[in-house]
Amino acid sequence: MSIPEDYVDLLLNPNFAHVATVNPDGSPQVTPVWIDYDKDRNEVLVNTALGRKKSRNLKIGSYVALSIQDQEKSYRYIGIQGEVVELTEEGAREHIDKLALKYLGKSEYPFYRGETRLLVKIKPKYVHIMG
Repeated sequence: MSIPEDYVDLLLNPNFAHVATVNPDGSPQVTPVWIDYDKDRNEVLVNTALGRKKSRNLKIGSYVALSIQDQEKSYRYIGIQGEVVELTEEGAREHIDKLALKYLGKSEYPFYRGETRLLVKIKPKYVHIMG
């Protein structure tokens, strides 16, 4: 399912997303994250460090939910349920720098401590909107 055109800005602007994954014991895990959107491939991009809880929960084929709220209009948001279609270290370091520019106005991610970055690509399967 594609993102409605009049809601794509929520993914392209520096709005935080909450990503929900499932722990091995079946309990939910939610984390606020920076996101990006590859409009041509209709994929939501999340960047994390290898070894973090969400990176351990996310596998190719696993399901994930995201909620992105407009910082300017709090009752406008998009909810996305999707499937992880790719996990890769390739390009992940450059991608976190791109997100640092988007969210912090800095050309390099200032919190990098030598960890291995992981780029998570999520294909939306269900989208709901409000506002």
